Amino acid sequence: MPTSMGGGKRVGVAFLGCGYAADFYGPTLPNYPEISLIGAYDPEEERAKTFVAEYGGRLFGSMEEVLADPEVRIVVNLTPTARHYTVNRAALSAGKHVYCEKPMTTNMAEARELASLAAQRGLLLCSAPATVFSRSAQTLVRAVHDGVVGTPRLAYASLDMGPLAFMAYRDWRSKRGVPWPYREEVANGCVLEHAGYLLTWLTAMFGPVVRMSGHTVTPFADQWEGVVADVAPETSFGALRFADGTVCRLTIGWAAPADKSLLVVGDEGVLSVDDVWQASSPVTLRRRVRTTGRDTGYLAEPERLPFVLPPLEHGYDDEAHDLTVGAGIADLARAVLTGDRPPLGAEFSLHILDVSLRFATAATADEHIDVPAPSATRLWGDRYRHPAEFSALA
Repeated sequence: MPTSMGGGKRVGVAFLGCGYAADFYGPTLPNYPEISLIGAYDPEEERAKTFVAEYGGRLFGSMEEVLADPEVRIVVNLTPTARHYTVNRAALSAGKHVYCEKPMTTNMAEARELASLAAQRGLLLCSAPATVFSRSAQTLVRAVHDGVVGTPRLAYASLDMGPLAFMAYRDWRSKRGVPWPYREEVANGCVLEHAGYLLTWLTAMFGPVVRMSGHTVTPFADQWEGVVADVAPETSFGALRFADGTVCRLTIGWAAPADKSLLVVGDEGVLSVDDVWQASSPVTLRRRVRTTGRDTGYLAEPERLPFVLPPLEHGYDDEAHDLTVGAGIADLARAVLTGDRPPLGAEFSLHILDVSLRFATAATADEHIDVPAPSATRLWGDRYRHPAEFSALA
């Protein structure tokens, strides 16, 4: 097994797929001493060449070569969504742990099959997104669990990215010049692409979703004629009830002006984050105060909570994103070394996918859906951890 410079154990990782998203992962890998980058493969060889030239490791000649390499213990699946299931299955069948870009697959039958295969072979299966490991998310989750605002009752969560149809998305390029795969993203729709960024935060705070309703709309469908054959919803509205009783109004979309805020309302105050897309967006607390007469302003002046985690040293130069994408791989690597259950493991990831798929296909605001929830009240229990704090394991 590869070892770190400090003598600690490291886990060999290889990337399958070196497209646009790979340039968010590559620059963050040096943050995590648990990871040893072995190499990468992409059917478009030039993409894999530029990836290893930029971030390290060696160029593999085929997926089969990656899966046969004993140094590779974790496969990071960044292939197009349509290939996620087959690549995940091949990697698990070859005895590799898997970290997959979201969505793990596009239907629950395939996802459950993958989880079953992983369990049978004693392997770990995890899925992005990993933004719940950010400084903002971990600070917010800790504050909620510590009862800073008393018992949480309501949450308002939005991930409106702005009107995609009116943006110059055809011009977007990653650091290595790889174009943004807009046809795939638009065909998948805003929910499958983005709901997980909020659902992971919400379930970490409140436990699994136990009931939901939703409504989807595509207000700018005419703008996608000639771009994709079948346009997925551009905006989805939902109401979610979580295991602890908290109810959330959730909006996911790329039609309305940008709003990436999250608000948690408790019986003793309010917590808020202005931009969940930024790993270090401040977490603000407004405590409940006594009112008199006709005074309706029951909240004290805002105070900024100190982050519970230090900043990461290595990131990428992209003003639109500040996402802890590599943290999920590192958490999986640590679980491989310690035998722990990773927070983004199969049970958690399948629940996030299940809710996302139901949310994406909600036809009417009046349709209530009972969601089969995992047995644990909180999928993460009361553990808080972040790969940036991991020390190399002896």
